[in-house]
Amino acid sequence: MPEPTPQGPCVLLVEDMQNHAQSLIRLLRREGYRVDTEMTAEGAVRAVKSTTYAAVLMDIELDLGESDEPDSPVISNNTPPELAGLEVIRYIRTVLGMSDLPIVVVSGLDHHAFWDDLERELRSDALHVAAIVVKPDGPKRVIQQLSLVTGWRGPMLAAFEQDEADSDN
Repeated sequence: MPEPTPQGPCVLLVEDMQNHAQSLIRLLRREGYRVDTEMTAEGAVRAVKSTTYAAVLMDIELDLGESDEPDSPVISNNTPPELAGLEVIRYIRTVLGMSDLPIVVVSGLDHHAFWDDLERELRSDALHVAAIVVKPDGPKRVIQQLSLVTGWRGPMLAAFEQDEADSDN
């Protein structure tokens, strides 16, 4: 039986690992979200410039991608790939002026020595991400955080909430 066509808000998923992206796409579509995907920092910026999204799910560790311009305005030559997503968020906030676009960071970098500084910067007033989900926190946390920023309540969120209510009784 084919899955129903999603009717919810459109979100941008920025994830360069194909297996993670496919898992998140299936999860989000089951929850009713329409999903666009980009695998590179440059692709993410192009997508945000051309489409209005209810939210962005952003991995921090990204492939830089190829820029159409010799000197990319988004990613400098000395940006390490593990921080490319951070540069995309900075570009969205400062250059594009999209301070109201909800960004949910999905990252596996919490084991790195620089994580505390990175988390502090992500939560700063300049970048103010809506939430940080540490891989592999799981689908429940991703769905909960997206629901908070988009206002969308799909079937999985209702099931998660029912499970919590049942376990409290």
